[in-house]
Amino acid sequence: MPHLLDIDYRDGCIILWVMHAGRCTPRRVRYYPRIYLECPVCNRHLISTLPQVRKVRVEQKITSLGREPEDVLAISLDDWSGAFKLADMLEQRGWKAYNVDLPPPRQFLLERGLFPMARLDPQLHLDDNQQTIDYTTPELRSLHLKVTPRSAKNPCFSDPVNEITLGEHILEGMPEADMIEALSSLVKDTDPDVILTNGGDSFQLPYLYHRAQEAGAALQLGREQDEVPRENKGRSYFSYGRIIYKPGGYPLAGRLHIDEQTFIVREGGMRGLIDLGRITGIPLQHLSRLSPGSAVTALQVDQALKDGVMVPWRRNLSENFKTAEELLHADRGALILEPRVGIYENTAEMDFTSLFPHIMVTKNISPETVLCECCPDSPVRVPFTGYNICQQRVGLIPRVIEPLIKRRLIYKKLAQGGSQEHRMMQNVLKWLLVTSFGYMGFNKARFGRIECHESITAYAREILLQTMELAQGMGFEILHGIVDSLWVRGGGDPGELCDLVSETIGIPLELKGHYHWIVFPSNRHNRAGAMNRYFGLMTDGKLKVRGIELRRRDTPEFIRRLQRDMLERMKCARTVDELYGTIPCVLDVVRRYAGEIVCGGADPGELVFTTHTRHKLEDYRQKGSQAAALYQLREEGMEVQPGQAVQYIYTDHRSRYFYNRVKAAELIDSDTEYDKKKYYDITLRAAESILRPFGYDRDVLDDVVMGGAQMRVEDFATLY
Repeated sequence: MPHLLDIDYRDGCIILWVMHAGRCTPRRVRYYPRIYLECPVCNRHLISTLPQVRKVRVEQKITSLGREPEDVLAISLDDWSGAFKLADMLEQRGWKAYNVDLPPPRQFLLERGLFPMARLDPQLHLDDNQQTIDYTTPELRSLHLKVTPRSAKNPCFSDPVNEITLGEHILEGMPEADMIEALSSLVKDTDPDVILTNGGDSFQLPYLYHRAQEAGAALQLGREQDEVPRENKGRSYFSYGRIIYKPGGYPLAGRLHIDEQTFIVREGGMRGLIDLGRITGIPLQHLSRLSPGSAVTALQVDQALKDGVMVPWRRNLSENFKTAEELLHADRGALILEPRVGIYENTAEMDFTSLFPHIMVTKNISPETVLCECCPDSPVRVPFTGYNICQQRVGLIPRVIEPLIKRRLIYKKLAQGGSQEHRMMQNVLKWLLVTSFGYMGFNKARFGRIECHESITAYAREILLQTMELAQGMGFEILHGIVDSLWVRGGGDPGELCDLVSETIGIPLELKGHYHWIVFPSNRHNRAGAMNRYFGLMTDGKLKVRGIELRRRDTPEFIRRLQRDMLERMKCARTVDELYGTIPCVLDVVRRYAGEIVCGGADPGELVFTTHTRHKLEDYRQKGSQAAALYQLREEGMEVQPGQAVQYIYTDHRSRYFYNRVKAAELIDSDTEYDKKKYYDITLRAAESILRPFGYDRDVLDDVVMGGAQMRVEDFATLY
């Protein structure tokens, strides 16, 4: 049966790439995309005279969730290239444009009810169910592409191509132009459906296209001539307290270019990407480069359009005015309990399955249902805030989220049988559900509202408090709680507690496992419990670690190995007493790693810190380690954009000349010497993160490592 591989829009035509009997062929359809305009309909004839406008007609559409349909203008365009300019001009007149962010391929798929990898009948009509779990996909031929510049250490666009690898084929030892044209011929002959790259968007494909242009070579990676963006620069944006850099995409015509470094592909693999493409209706090449939040937004847009609701352009919703008292009650976030510092045996961990998404569904949280005008006297009120919830309609958000929850639960069950594909498929859906909550408080989200965000966290606080009451009523001792997770010990059977809470609250509470022992450390500068740090050995033999250096992205590999080896020594313990007995062996590990640093025997490549830039180089006010590395890279002809990673090692962190404090990782050579004192201190700090609950802070570890008096095992218990 035919399957839809990809969809494109060129020269006013939709191109459907259809796979059938092992071949992929294009089918072209003339298409006129549309945008909508909220304005007096008497302007219909005036707008029809504008350039690129093919037709204008009046339609009944809903301009905002919860409102009644009204007359708007549907503007059909001859070509999409001027859509944004036209919409901007119309909005400058005080009117409001809609559906401008929906590119022609998306519009076409939505109108026809099609989606990527859909099964088609011989007439290319849909013969598939978008929501089904039991579906077939065509067998895709995939090849990995790797392009290696002549300077592999500090590659840049001016370096000629040294080697090209496509699958098992290697191209080398020929003039650059011949090598690039040989690649085009090889791609045509092998005819893969998917070309996989590792960093293809960020470097390899833009570099390859640039070298082809410099060498005067003809390069074609798609089944038709690719439209290479003239300026396909990446962009930096702010998300959840971090600056993130997103490189520009390099899609191919008629075959899929999938960069394996993109988030969705990394988390869900090719099968997870296909499953997400089917339910969102977004072409796979575009979807692979989106964030989970954008995928959730696409699902919301699909449902809104089916309901006759238009999608606003440039939405920037301001928060309703609140008094200081109202803010105090509403803007509190979820509940986090300070952990009880110490080391505990026989502890159980449990958490709610997709707590926030379940709250959205079970409590009917949506922009048009929270503080709705039709039910001001609704008996259903949000805890703490008192917001009323609509009783007359089920909101858009619950109708979008509920199928995702059900789909993920099915995949989780299938993954328990050992299916790696289903594990990754449910993992992608998990990220969609996680970000669906965050987007509710994003003022530029298509269907977000801050009061919804506040309502969800208010319900979450109430639910965790109810769970604690039920646990304490069964005799359990509460050790720690974070938003949707709880750690308890004592009492009866934790499984019975999960069943009671699930039945009482209506949201599944799962027993994540038991611990032989678990450690909740204190903060470094006081004895208060560290909210997000713990480590412990579960009864299934797995170590669970959160919050320490081992889990951080910027940590050098040397420090990761140190903490892994320390925890490996603790892994043999089954009781707290046995755990204390492992401490001498753990200290031997610390001595060995610290000695390696002091003697200069550590590999500089394992001492590299990885951080992400927050500014352009010119915007740094203080010339710290990161700025020094950026200056060094600039001198080598490499520019790092905000949000991109920069790597460096410390060479002399006390130097008055900031340039000497660090060395960029790309510049490390055999003569590079690291700062022994700095890395010695970093090593002891990392060891302290694990050993502080046992009485070893940084200063005590320094005495132990350098030959000072070692505490006796019998003295450990007196410290806490």
